[in-house]
Amino acid sequence: GIMFVATINRTLKALGLAIIGAEYVLRWLPRGTHQFGKLVRPDELEKALAGAGLTIIDRTGVAYHPLADRWQRSKDMDVNYMVLAEKAPL
Repeated sequence: GIMFVATINRTLKALGLAIIGAEYVLRWLPRGTHQFGKLVRPDELEKALAGAGLTIIDRTGVAYHPLADRWQRSKDMDVNYMVLAEKAPL
């Protein structure tokens, strides 16, 4: 099977942009939607996936560009990132 995960990294940059910026400044989300301590670093996620027998196929950062009002893949995984993993069939 295939597993796709999109989440937020646990970095100070993510705290500033994804939590303070999106929840408190821009009010895109209700305050308290994200809890910093529950965010997951890519290495932690990949270790958990490997422990479940999944192999990482791809990983990428995702960045929002406010002037263009669009999301784009990025090498920067400091804030938002996605991971695609696969488990071999039995």
